[in-house]
Amino acid sequence: MLNQDVTYFYGSAQAVYPDFGGVVFTAEEGERLAAALGPKGKGMILRNHGLLTVGSTVDEAAYLYTLMERSCEVQLLVEAAAANGVEKVFVPEESARYTFEMASDPEALYWEFQPDLEWEEHCSGGAHRL
Repeated sequence: MLNQDVTYFYGSAQAVYPDFGGVVFTAEEGERLAAALGPKGKGMILRNHGLLTVGSTVDEAAYLYTLMERSCEVQLLVEAAAANGVEKVFVPEESARYTFEMASDPEALYWEFQPDLEWEEHCSGGAHRL
């Protein structure tokens, strides 16, 4: 794990779905996605498609999405730097586990998203509520 944000997806909280074939139109595809995510899953990379996050509220899932997207950006930047000789520095295993355990409360994740939501509401002038 390369940054603190990605520790929210520590262990079995993340997955990669290798067989994604497009928009989910069938219950069977949805069931396969859910099975790949697993019972503790919070985020998944859908090969050739993008990211998927889940939560007990839309706000929690949205906040996790911002963390996952930022973590992917960090990964790409670190890989580019490493290709030019910069050493990768990983979050220690114990620190990653501790951060995951302390930051996985759904209510806390809900509240973490509120400033982002307020900013979007401000920028859009509430147009999204139409």
